[in-house]
Amino acid sequence: MWFNTNHLKDAGLAAKTRMTYTKHFMLSFKEFLFCFMIAVFSLLHAVFPWTFDFKLIEWRVNRLKKLKKQFPDDPVLKKVKFED
Repeated sequence: MWFNTNHLKDAGLAAKTRMTYTKHFMLSFKEFLFCFMIAVFSLLHAVFPWTFDFKLIEWRVNRLKKLKKQFPDDPVLKKVKFED
């Protein structure tokens, strides 16, 4: 679904907290900054393969773990299993 008028409510249920617009903005903006950083570093890694080694994968996995903790009841994140 590309448009959900109940998104803040659904996000709050997934996070087990009340989701305000400001709280959602901060979470989403941090995710945007992370994705932008990963995109830039991935481009650098594509051009210069010796940069960042396997750190890009590690950072993505760690970020996904963090999101899974922040949104324990998210149905999509429930599909993700980690082997630690």
